[in-house]
Amino acid sequence: MNLAERLLAVDKKEFDKIGKKEIDSKQLSKLLGVSDAKITIQAVDGDIYTSLSAGAVNKKGNFEYEKSFSVNTKIVAAGIVDPDLKNEELLKHIGVATPAEAARKIFKGEVNVISDEIAKLSGFINEEETEKEVKN
Repeated sequence: MNLAERLLAVDKKEFDKIGKKEIDSKQLSKLLGVSDAKITIQAVDGDIYTSLSAGAVNKKGNFEYEKSFSVNTKIVAAGIVDPDLKNEELLKHIGVATPAEAARKIFKGEVNVISDEIAKLSGFINEEETEKEVKN
Protein backbone atom coordinates (compact mmCIF):
# COMPACT_ATOMS: atom_id res chain seq x y z
CA MET A 1 0.00 0.00 0.00
CA ASN A 2 1.48 3.38 -1.01
CA LEU A 3 1.21 6.53 1.08
CA ALA A 4 -1.73 7.98 -0.84
CA GLU A 5 -3.70 4.77 -0.25
CA ARG A 6 -2.78 4.85 3.42
CA LEU A 7 -3.95 8.46 3.68
CA LEU A 8 -7.22 7.54 2.02
CA ALA A 9 -7.75 5.02 4.81
CA VAL A 10 -7.47 7.73 7.51
CA ASP A 11 -10.74 9.08 8.89
CA LYS A 12 -11.42 12.52 7.33
CA LYS A 13 -11.92 14.05 10.77
CA GLU A 14 -8.27 13.34 11.64
CA PHE A 15 -7.10 15.94 9.11
CA ASP A 16 -9.05 18.69 10.88
CA LYS A 17 -7.96 17.91 14.43
CA ILE A 18 -6.08 20.66 16.18
CA GLY A 19 -3.32 19.48 18.49
CA LYS A 20 -3.72 20.55 22.11
CA LYS A 21 -1.45 20.17 25.09
CA GLU A 22 -1.30 21.15 28.75
CA ILE A 23 1.91 22.76 29.97
CA ASP A 24 3.07 24.08 33.32
CA SER A 25 3.19 27.82 33.88
CA LYS A 26 5.51 29.03 36.62
CA GLN A 27 4.29 32.61 36.23
CA LEU A 28 0.63 31.62 36.52
CA SER A 29 1.46 29.40 39.51
CA LYS A 30 3.10 32.38 41.22
CA LEU A 31 0.22 34.69 40.34
CA LEU A 32 -2.43 32.26 41.62
CA GLY A 33 -0.41 31.18 44.65
CA VAL A 34 -0.40 27.50 43.69
CA SER A 35 2.39 25.10 42.85
CA ASP A 36 1.04 23.47 39.71
CA ALA A 37 -0.89 25.86 37.45
CA LYS A 38 -1.28 24.53 33.93
CA ILE A 39 -2.38 26.21 30.76
CA THR A 40 -3.80 24.60 27.65
CA ILE A 41 -2.26 25.50 24.31
CA GLN A 42 -3.21 24.49 20.80
CA ALA A 43 -1.52 24.41 17.43
CA VAL A 44 -1.80 27.59 15.39
CA ASP A 45 -2.68 27.49 11.70
CA GLY A 46 0.32 27.99 9.40
CA ASP A 47 -1.01 31.14 7.73
CA ILE A 48 -1.75 32.76 11.09
CA TYR A 49 1.59 31.72 12.57
CA THR A 50 3.51 33.02 9.55
CA SER A 51 1.57 36.27 9.50
CA LEU A 52 2.27 36.87 13.19
CA SER A 53 5.94 35.91 12.86
CA ALA A 54 6.36 38.35 9.98
CA GLY A 55 5.87 41.15 12.50
CA ALA A 56 9.51 40.75 13.51
CA VAL A 57 10.82 41.18 9.97
CA ASN A 58 11.53 44.63 8.55
CA LYS A 59 10.92 45.88 4.98
CA LYS A 60 14.38 44.64 3.93
CA GLY A 61 13.56 41.13 5.15
CA ASN A 62 15.84 41.28 8.17
CA PHE A 63 14.80 39.87 11.53
CA GLU A 64 14.44 42.58 14.19
CA TYR A 65 15.19 40.94 17.52
CA GLU A 66 13.66 43.81 19.49
CA LYS A 67 10.24 42.94 18.02
CA SER A 68 10.38 39.23 18.88
CA PHE A 69 8.76 39.55 22.32
CA SER A 70 5.82 41.46 20.87
CA VAL A 71 5.42 38.81 18.17
CA ASN A 72 5.59 36.06 20.80
CA THR A 73 2.79 37.70 22.81
CA LYS A 74 0.58 37.56 19.71
CA ILE A 75 1.46 33.92 19.06
CA VAL A 76 0.65 33.09 22.69
CA ALA A 77 -2.67 34.94 22.44
CA ALA A 78 -3.51 32.90 19.32
CA GLY A 79 -2.42 29.58 20.81
CA ILE A 80 -3.65 29.61 24.42
CA VAL A 81 -7.01 27.95 24.95
CA ASP A 82 -7.15 28.09 28.75
CA PRO A 83 -7.09 30.65 30.23
CA ASP A 84 -9.18 32.34 27.54
CA LEU A 85 -7.20 35.50 26.88
CA LYS A 86 -9.99 36.77 24.63
CA ASN A 87 -12.45 36.87 27.54
CA GLU A 88 -13.72 40.46 27.73
CA GLU A 89 -14.21 40.33 31.51
CA LEU A 90 -10.64 39.14 32.00
CA LEU A 91 -9.27 41.85 29.71
CA LYS A 92 -11.17 44.53 31.64
CA HIS A 93 -10.20 43.05 35.01
CA ILE A 94 -6.48 43.19 34.30
CA GLY A 95 -6.74 46.52 32.47
CA VAL A 96 -5.69 45.61 28.95
CA ALA A 97 -7.32 45.96 25.54
CA THR A 98 -6.04 42.93 23.65
CA PRO A 99 -5.32 39.25 24.24
CA ALA A 100 -1.64 39.87 23.39
CA GLU A 101 -1.44 42.52 26.12
CA ALA A 102 -3.09 40.03 28.51
CA ALA A 103 -0.45 37.44 27.63
CA ARG A 104 2.29 39.98 28.33
CA LYS A 105 0.78 41.02 31.67
CA ILE A 106 -0.04 37.53 32.94
CA PHE A 107 2.93 35.51 31.70
CA LYS A 108 5.66 38.17 31.48
CA GLY A 109 8.95 36.64 30.21
CA GLU A 110 7.42 33.17 30.16
CA VAL A 111 5.70 34.30 26.95
CA ASN A 112 8.82 33.20 25.06
CA VAL A 113 8.69 29.67 26.50
CA ILE A 114 4.97 29.33 25.78
CA SER A 115 5.43 30.64 22.25
CA ASP A 116 8.11 28.00 21.62
CA GLU A 117 5.76 25.27 22.88
CA ILE A 118 3.03 26.52 20.54
CA ALA A 119 5.52 26.56 17.66
CA LYS A 120 6.52 22.95 18.42
CA LEU A 121 2.91 21.82 18.64
CA SER A 122 2.17 23.61 15.36
CA GLY A 123 5.08 21.89 13.62
CA PHE A 124 7.30 24.93 13.18
CA ILE A 125 10.05 23.81 15.55
CA ASN A 126 11.48 20.31 15.45
CA GLU A 127 11.67 19.12 19.07
CA GLU A 128 14.45 16.64 18.31
CA GLU A 129 16.63 19.34 16.74
CA THR A 130 15.96 21.68 19.67
CA GLU A 131 17.00 18.99 22.15
CA LYS A 132 20.22 18.32 20.18
CA GLU A 133 21.06 22.04 20.17
CA VAL A 134 20.53 22.28 23.92
CA LYS A 135 22.76 19.26 24.56
CA ASN A 136 25.58 20.66 22.41
